[in-house]
Amino acid sequence: MKYLLLFITILFLLTACVGKKKFTTEYDARRLAETREALLRQELDSARIQVTGLIQQLAERSRQIGSLEYVNGQLTTENKDLKGRIATLSNTSSSQIQTLQKNLEERSAALARKEQIFNDLQKTVKERSESLQTLYAKVDTVMQFYRTDGIKVEYREDQQVIVIPTLRLFDLNTARLNTNGLQVIQRFLPLLGNNPNLAVTVEGHTDNSRPKNKTFPDNWALSAAQALAVARVLTRGADLNANQVAPVGRSEYLPRASNDTREGRAQNQRVEIILAPKTASLLRLMERKLSGG
Repeated sequence: MKYLLLFITILFLLTACVGKKKFTTEYDARRLAETREALLRQELDSARIQVTGLIQQLAERSRQIGSLEYVNGQLTTENKDLKGRIATLSNTSSSQIQTLQKNLEERSAALARKEQIFNDLQKTVKERSESLQTLYAKVDTVMQFYRTDGIKVEYREDQQVIVIPTLRLFDLNTARLNTNGLQVIQRFLPLLGNNPNLAVTVEGHTDNSRPKNKTFPDNWALSAAQALAVARVLTRGADLNANQVAPVGRSEYLPRASNDTREGRAQNQRVEIILAPKTASLLRLMERKLSGG
């Protein structure tokens, strides 16, 4: 009996040791499996994120491919259109080419004619300018004689201006030329003849005081009458056509000096004889030639 109890006790102890070892082994294996499962879940989440990114990239690439295909289609259409135009141009008949060539030659000839016209006109302008400069020089030389009488010669661009004080030309408060005035005009008058390209403007100027002669209601009338008197002498005493001479009354509105002093009023009372090239005839000549007349 003793031995039996001892055997049973030993057997129980052995059985208990084997169960505890087995439990420990199974527990460790389970813990390892759980750790492995957590790692696999992390890898799965990471893989899902990567797949989502790849799907987005794929969609963007698809859109880009679509745009490129659209552009390629447009370029293909344009290329076909250009090929069609080239084919049309290539099929242009020889008669059309000859017509274009003829038109080009006609235009070139017309341009050459116009260029020749401009060259001729330029030559004419130069000759007229030289002729007028010669005339200006002669007038300037002649009028040197009257420098001490307050008469002077001025230049404005291509114009020559002979400035003569009113008292040197007219009787006091009148538009009647006196002997001295006629002498002054006759001094340079012969030089103006035979110059069809010359335009002469006679301007009458006054100060701002009212005319003392009741014949003239205001300075407009006085200045215009004095300009007209000089213009008549010019057209009668020289070979000048009436359409070359224009009398103008300027009244008191273009003063040279202040009207507050006697000297200033004397400067403002004057007649200006302006010599200039007659451009109207030149313009008509140019228009006639350019129109083929």
